Amino acid sequence: MLELLLLLILLVFLSLVFFLAAASPNLSIAEPVAMVCVLFYVLFAGFIVSKNQIPDWLVWLYWLDPVAWTVRSVVVSQYRHPELDVCVYGAFDYCAMYSQTMGEFSLGLFDVPSAKSWVRYGIIFLVLVFLGFTLLTYFVLEYYRFDRPENVALSVDPKARKAKANDPKDDAFSLVASPCASDVDILGIDARTETVLRIDRIDRKKKVEPVTVAFKDLWYTVSAPGGPGQPAQALDLLKGITGYALPGSITALMGSTGAGKTLMDVIAGRKTGGIIRGQILLNGFEASDLSVRRCTRYCEQTDIHSKASTLREALTFSAFLRQGADVSDSDKFDTVDECLELLDLDEIADRMIRGSSMDKMKRLTIGVEMAAQPSVLFLDEPTSGLDARSAKVIMDGVRKVADSGRTVLCTIHQPSSDVFHLFDSLLLLKKGGETVYFGELGDEASAMVDYFQSIPSVPRLKRGYNPATWMLEVIGAGVAERGEKQPTEDINFVHVFDRSASKVRLDFKLTEPGLFQPSEQYEPVTYGKKRAVRNMTQLRLLLHRFFITYWRTPSKKIRGRHHFSAVNIAAAYASLLTTRMRRARNPWSQKCPGDDGPGRQA
Repeated sequence: MLELLLLLILLVFLSLVFFLAAASPNLSIAEPVAMVCVLFYVLFAGFIVSKNQIPDWLVWLYWLDPVAWTVRSVVVSQYRHPELDVCVYGAFDYCAMYSQTMGEFSLGLFDVPSAKSWVRYGIIFLVLVFLGFTLLTYFVLEYYRFDRPENVALSVDPKARKAKANDPKDDAFSLVASPCASDVDILGIDARTETVLRIDRIDRKKKVEPVTVAFKDLWYTVSAPGGPGQPAQALDLLKGITGYALPGSITALMGSTGAGKTLMDVIAGRKTGGIIRGQILLNGFEASDLSVRRCTRYCEQTDIHSKASTLREALTFSAFLRQGADVSDSDKFDTVDECLELLDLDEIADRMIRGSSMDKMKRLTIGVEMAAQPSVLFLDEPTSGLDARSAKVIMDGVRKVADSGRTVLCTIHQPSSDVFHLFDSLLLLKKGGETVYFGELGDEASAMVDYFQSIPSVPRLKRGYNPATWMLEVIGAGVAERGEKQPTEDINFVHVFDRSASKVRLDFKLTEPGLFQPSEQYEPVTYGKKRAVRNMTQLRLLLHRFFITYWRTPSKKIRGRHHFSAVNIAAAYASLLTTRMRRARNPWSQKCPGDDGPGRQA
C-alpha cells in the first residue's frame, strides 16, 4: 500500500509539472509558480502544521492538498497495522487509559482520522487529481496557443467573400479544394519557357493533388522599441509583397538576411506576433489557418528526430500519424517507399538514424514531411551547414519532390551555381521587405541575369561567376565587403521592377482564376475534424515509438534500472523513517526493562 501511495503522489506531481509547463508561456513563469505550488502543498500537508492548527478560513486548502491526502493515508495505513493497532504497547495499556488503541491514540495527536477507509479515499483522491491535471493539460494543449499570430488582418477579395458566404457547407474546418480527377486548367508560366502550363487531366492514381499558392499585397508589421522615453514604433518587415508558386516548381525566396524566411513564415502561418495584412490564397481561395496546416508542411532548419528509430520507421510513423483513416495501410506504406526513393534513402532505409550524416538528416527531415502527402512544402535553408556536394544532393532530392507535382517554396542563402540552377522561380527582396524581382529564373538563371543586366549601371555577370552571388551583390543584400562602394547603390530596384515587363506579367496573373481569383472549378472542402487520425490512434503510435526508443537506447535502460532501485530504496527509507518517527513522538513507546515487546490486543 505504501508503494502505491508513493507512486500516485509521484504521478500527481508529474501531471502538475506537465500542466504548468503547458499553461505557462515561458520557463520564467512556470518555475516560480511550481515552487509556490510545492510550498503550499508542503505547508498544508498536515505534518508541519497539523489540521487543528490551520485557521478555519484556510482549512479548505488542507482538504484540496494531495500531499495531505498522501500523508493521511500513509500514517493511517502504518498506525492501523496489526503490529501497532494494539491496546498494550511498551507496558502501557492505551485501551484502559484512553479507550483507544495505541495507533488510534497516536493518530489523534496530529488530528488525523483513524478510520481505515481513509486509505482508500486517499488513493481515489490522488487518482482523480492525476486525471484532473492530465485533462487540464489536454485542454490547454488542444485549445490554447501562446505562439498564435496577433492582429492578423488578411483582406479578402469581395467576390471571394460573397462566394464563401453563399456556401452552406463552409465552417471553421473549411479547406480549399485541390483539383479533382477531371479536366482542369491551371494557368501559369512554365518553369523554363514562356508558355502557359496546361494540365488536361489529373491521374486518379496520383496521391498528391496540385495546389497553387498565391499572396497579394502582403504586409507584416512589428513593434520596434523606441528611444529612451519614447513609445514603440511600428516597423514594416514586408511591404506589399505579391507573388505565387505553381505545382511542380521550386520557388526561391531570397534577399537580405532574414527577409525570405520572414515571408515564408507569414505565408505558412508561423509568425507569432505582429500585424499581418494582405491575402494568402490556395487555388484562388482564401487560405484559413486549418487549410494551411492540413495541405502544407514546413521543414525546419534544425533536424530533430528520434535517433533510436530507423529511417523507414520515422517515415512510417509520420505517414500513419498524419494521413487520414480513409487512406489504406498499403497506400501509406507505398508513400513511405516513394519518399525513400525520391530522396535516395532506400538503400539505407533500415539503418538507425543515430550516426547519420548531416545531408542524410536533411533528406530525412524532408521525407518525414513528405510522408504526410502535402500539396505544398516549405523549406527553411535546406542546405545550411552543408558542403557544396551535400547541398547538391539535397536539392536534387527537392527537385524530384517538385517534379512529383508538389509546390515547393524554399528560403536559401548564397547557393552555389549548381544549386541555384535547380530553381524555377525567384522572389528577391531588398532590405526593408520590398520586391526587387519576381519571375522565372530561366535556363541557368538566364532570365534573371538578362533582367538585371538590362538596368543601366549594373555590371555584367562575369563568365563562370555564381549568378546568385552576383545578383545579391547587385542589389546590395549584404554579401559585399563592408565599406566597399557599389556602383548600383543609387539605383532604386523596387521602382525599376514596378515599371518592368516582369511586373506587367505579374499583374496579368492577378486576374487568372485558380491563382489569385476564385474559380468555379475549385470548390471548398469541409472537414469534420481537425486532425487526420483519432486520438487513440495517435496514442497507439506514440506508445509504440516510445517503447522501441526505450528498448534500443542502452542508457535509458540503465537509467530505468537506477530509477527502479531508487524507488525501492525510497520506499524502504520511508518505512524506516515512519517507524522512527512514530517511536520518537510517543513517550510511552519506549520499552521498559524486561519488556518482551508489544502486547496483545484486548
